[in-house]
Amino acid sequence: MQGTSREALGAVRDAIREAPSSPDLGGQLLAVAALLGRESRLRTALTDTGTSPQRRAGLARQLLEGKVAEHALDVVEQAMTRRWSSPRDLVEGLEVLGAEAMLAHAESEGRIDAVEEELFRFGRVLDSSGELQVMLTDPAVPDAAKADVVGDLLAGRSQPETLALVRHAVANPAGRRLSDRVSDLVELAATRRQQLLADVRVPLPLSAQQEQRLTAVLTRIYGQPVTLAVSIEPDLLGGAVVRIGDEIIDGSVASKISAARRSLTQ
Repeated sequence: MQGTSREALGAVRDAIREAPSSPDLGGQLLAVAALLGRESRLRTALTDTGTSPQRRAGLARQLLEGKVAEHALDVVEQAMTRRWSSPRDLVEGLEVLGAEAMLAHAESEGRIDAVEEELFRFGRVLDSSGELQVMLTDPAVPDAAKADVVGDLLAGRSQPETLALVRHAVANPAGRRLSDRVSDLVELAATRRQQLLADVRVPLPLSAQQEQRLTAVLTRIYGQPVTLAVSIEPDLLGGAVVRIGDEIIDGSVASKISAARRSLTQ
């Protein structure tokens, strides 16, 4: 998302913060994003800089009034009065706002930690299951059917926000890898909690004391609270691989063996 779109997103986000919160705001914003994602002519018309902001907002109201709640429509109108770098950026912006609204509701209910953990675990399941990846990324399978599969996997075992966010990501790929979309959701949840998320991969489970020490070290290094999301990967043999954002700290035995092999063949 380019600078102009980031400014638009920030402005609409500020407007949402000033409005009363609502449990269904996130879902309705995601529904609007899905509609615009499917209708290329509509999203182009709603981002046409040759049309006045007021007219774009009026068009959005004409299309959506009575189909979404008034507070959701107000947010969409705010988005239409802003300038976006591309029609796709408008869709992405509404998706981000919808996800943030859902996470804010989960936070108000004391469930944000669970949602973050469930999103992370789903990402891990996706990475480890080739069959699931193929099914959820097969262009021959309707997006609605893919969302139903995810619903069957998560229903009854996840928070409602987790299920809604993953279903939307699966049904609306927007030309992006599903694993990347899920990772973005995990980052949004971590940001909501004002903590960094450390993806920690180890060959054996960590003890409580080891987790505390690692958390303290990473918090000191990065200068802000860090939450660990630990997954077990026996192929690492020993040590650990830690990923925070785009930075990877690879202290695994497997990586050291691989480096030694490379040095011997040079």
